[in-house]
Amino acid sequence: MRHCCLFLVGVALTACTVGPDYEAPEIGAPPQFVSQDVLETLNEGREYQGVAADWWTGFDDELLNTLVETGIEKNFEISATAARVKEARARVKLAGAGDDLSADADLGADVEVRQDLGGDNDTTNARGVAAGLSVSLPVDVFGRTRREVEAARAGLEAAQADLRSIVLRISSDIASEYLQLRGNQRQLELLRESVALQEKTLSIVRSRFESGLSPELDLRRAETSVENLRADIPPLEEQLLNSRNQLASLNGQFPGAYEETLREQKQTPAYRNSIPQLIPLEVLSMRPDVQQAEANLKQAIANIGVAEADYYPTFRLTGALTIGATGVSAMPVTEMLIGSLAALIEQVLTDGGARDANFEISKAQTEEALAVYEQILRESSQEVETSLAAIQSSQRRQLSLENVVTSSRRSFSQAEALYQQGLISFLDVVDAQRVLANAEQALARERTNYAMQIAILFRTLGVNVDRL
Repeated sequence: MRHCCLFLVGVALTACTVGPDYEAPEIGAPPQFVSQDVLETLNEGREYQGVAADWWTGFDDELLNTLVETGIEKNFEISATAARVKEARARVKLAGAGDDLSADADLGADVEVRQDLGGDNDTTNARGVAAGLSVSLPVDVFGRTRREVEAARAGLEAAQADLRSIVLRISSDIASEYLQLRGNQRQLELLRESVALQEKTLSIVRSRFESGLSPELDLRRAETSVENLRADIPPLEEQLLNSRNQLASLNGQFPGAYEETLREQKQTPAYRNSIPQLIPLEVLSMRPDVQQAEANLKQAIANIGVAEADYYPTFRLTGALTIGATGVSAMPVTEMLIGSLAALIEQVLTDGGARDANFEISKAQTEEALAVYEQILRESSQEVETSLAAIQSSQRRQLSLENVVTSSRRSFSQAEALYQQGLISFLDVVDAQRVLANAEQALARERTNYAMQIAILFRTLGVNVDRL
C-alpha cells in the first residue's frame, strides 16, 4: 500500500495538462477608420467626455430615458440571456467538481443473544457497533478537469458577452423606435398642414370656378391634389401604431401599453452629448460580439485538451476508514480503527475510433471558431464604417434639404399671389405646393434618420451597457 501511495504522489508531482494553451490571436486592426474624421466633426463645439454607458441620455428626453431603463429591466430576451449566464456560471462549478473529494458514510450495529449449552440459565449478550467512511479522490494527472474548467469559464465569458450584446441591441432598438415614432409624428403634422394648405387653395379655385374665372380642370386638379395628400395619412398613422406596439413589446408589455403615453406629438430629440472618438483597435476590443467570438475560440481550444486527455488513463485514489466497537457482557468494549488505501487506474483499450473522432471534431470546431472570430472582426469594423458614412451623408443631405425648403416656401408664396392676380395658371400653384410639401417631408425624414443613425453608431461602437 505504501508503494502505491508513493507512486500516486510521484505521478501528481509530474502531472501535465495536455492540449494547446490559448493564445489571443492578433486583431490586426487598421490604425483608424476610413471615415475617422466623421467622429471628430461630430464633436465640434462639444467637450469630449469619453464613452458613456447610458449614451441615450444624450438625447435629453426623459420619456426616452424611462423607456430604455424599463426595457433593460423588463425585456424578456434580456432576462432569458441573463438566465443563460447563471447556467454558464453553474457549469463552471460543475466542471470543477470533478476534482472534489467524494465520501460515503454508513453505520451498522448487531446484537446476538445466546443460551449457554451447559444448562446454565445465564445469557451471554454479544453486541457490536461499526461505522464506516469511504472516500474517493480523482487525481487529474493529464489535466482533463483543468481543461474542462477552462472550457466552462470560456463558456461563461461568451454568455456574459452575449448578455452585453443583447442589452446594447435592445437599448439601441428602443431608442431607434422612439426616434422613428417622433419623426413620423412630425411628418404627420407636416402632412396635415399641407392638406390644410391645399384645402385653402381648393377653396380659392372653387370660388373662381363658380364665378366663371377658372375652368373646371383647375377645380378637379385641386381636388385630386388634396386627396393625394390625404391618402398619405393612414400609412403614417399605421406606422405610429406599430411603433407604440413595438416599444411596448421591447419593454416587456403587451400591445396597447403605451397608447396614451406616446400618443401626444413631440419633436424628434437631437443628440447633444459628445460622441466616442475611438480607433478600430479600441472598438474591436470592447465590442461584445467580438468578445463572445473570442470566448468561443477559447472554449474550442480547451475542448481539444479535453478530447486529448481521453487517450490517457484516469487515476482515482480511494480509501476506507472503519471505526468499530465490540464486546461481551461484563467485559470491556474493544475499539478498532481499520483503514485502507488503494489506487484505481482506468484505461480504455479500444473504443472503435471514438476518441480519434472526438479529437478531430474538437480541432475542426477550433478552426471554425477562429474563422468566425476573424470574420466578426471584419464585419464589426464594416458596421462602424457604414454607420459613419450614413451619418456623414445625412449631414450633407440635411443642409441641401434645408435650402430646398427655404426656396420652396418662397416659390409657393409667390405662386399663390400670382395666381390670385390671374397671372399664372393653377397648375403652377399646385406644382409649387407639391414641391414644398415634398421638401418638408424629406427634411423631416432625414432629421429622423440622422438621429436614428446616432443611436445605431453607439451600438456599432460596442459601448458597454452592462446594467445587470
